[in-house]
Amino acid sequence: MSVPLVVLAGGLSTRYGRLKQLDPLGPGGEAIMDYNVYDAARAGFDHMIFVVRPEIEQAVREHVANVVGDTLPLEFVHQDLDELPEGFRTPPDRVRPWGTGHAVLCASRLIHGPFAVCNSDDLYGPGAFSMMYEHLSSDPVPTEAALVGYTLDQTLSGCGGVARGVCVLSRDGLLSRVSEVREIRRIDGWIAGMYTDGSSLDLSGDEIVSMNLWGFTAPIIEHMHRQFARFLGRWGADTSREFFLSTAVNDQIQIRASQVYVLHAPDTWFGVTHAEDRDQAVEILRQRVEEGAYPASLREAFSALDT
Repeated sequence: MSVPLVVLAGGLSTRYGRLKQLDPLGPGGEAIMDYNVYDAARAGFDHMIFVVRPEIEQAVREHVANVVGDTLPLEFVHQDLDELPEGFRTPPDRVRPWGTGHAVLCASRLIHGPFAVCNSDDLYGPGAFSMMYEHLSSDPVPTEAALVGYTLDQTLSGCGGVARGVCVLSRDGLLSRVSEVREIRRIDGWIAGMYTDGSSLDLSGDEIVSMNLWGFTAPIIEHMHRQFARFLGRWGADTSREFFLSTAVNDQIQIRASQVYVLHAPDTWFGVTHAEDRDQAVEILRQRVEEGAYPASLREAFSALDT
């Protein structure tokens, strides 16, 4: 069974100061997304779709070709501001992409079965992709969607606030609710964050959070198309609003349109949000290479996958 991976690589990297998608953090100049593609390919994902902004497509294409080569089928999809349902137009002053939910909808036109989604700047670990592939390649797929969850305390940055999808689980392992929370950080021994409406909340650090490693089936996407149209009807003129993937999935859960099974990550996550996170990321990747978790050269490793 063919199962593709969608890599969300169209972000603006505003707080980071450079394109996180392409930042050479690995010992051979590899970016974080290269390690995700490698882990996904080893797990069984056989087709990679990169969602990019038009102005960075060529740079992403050249980078991926240099590292991955022709080992796997690769496709590139624009997250274009004008990729909207019939009857809607982009405000002339909108610059920010429409959000992660819109990015997935842009990629979905190339997909005809279950697929996974991941960020380009979060390293999830090989176990996470193995679990997701096993879930999505089951016949039938157990639930309409799946999420690999991580413990909040292990996903914070020491350099500033981060955004996370904070989850509530039911006793049977299903996702009951996921809330988009911004500016999560440690303050005087506490962890605090802010909902998208501006209200604040305190967190323990033990919460399960989404890092946007999702698995989806067709019913999720069909419903999400309708959700995006409703989002545009209400918020389309507000250039600061985004159609978040986590919010769309949560809304489906609340009306019992979809079930989402939560897989618990066996690996330690790391990623980059702020420029100050970079040095630590370089050191973590160096250590993982030394420990044998990853090869010293992903270019050579991808070539070996093709033999």
